[in-house]
Amino acid sequence: MAQDKSVKVKTTVSAAEAAEDAFSPLVDIYEKDDGLVLVADVPGASKGDISVQVDKGVLTLAAEARFDVPGEAYSRTYLSFEPGRFFRAFALSDEIDRDRITATVSKGVLTVELPKAEAARSRKIEIKVLE
Repeated sequence: MAQDKSVKVKTTVSAAEAAEDAFSPLVDIYEKDDGLVLVADVPGASKGDISVQVDKGVLTLAAEARFDVPGEAYSRTYLSFEPGRFFRAFALSDEIDRDRITATVSKGVLTVELPKAEAARSRKIEIKVLE
């Protein structure tokens, strides 16, 4: 079983942003030495359909998913993917440097880099010899 680590990102809901009909995208969060990486599935959403914002310590991910029917000659017989809205919110700890957060999207996968603040990074302390 995995060891408990200090929580740097917590799931939260913002009543002003969340819609009852919104999908909650699947999200994985990974930690590395200099920060966290959040990976979210947003199939059918392109760069212009995605919003990543930080406000008052809350990171929000919102996206509109759009799917095109292959053509007029096709009729729908089974649907797994529906067009709709994705929404997810996370409370950030003070260990995250909010000014350096970046986001990229590729093939329906949103990747958000959450760098640690300088004060939160581990560093080696030099030992001085006193004579």
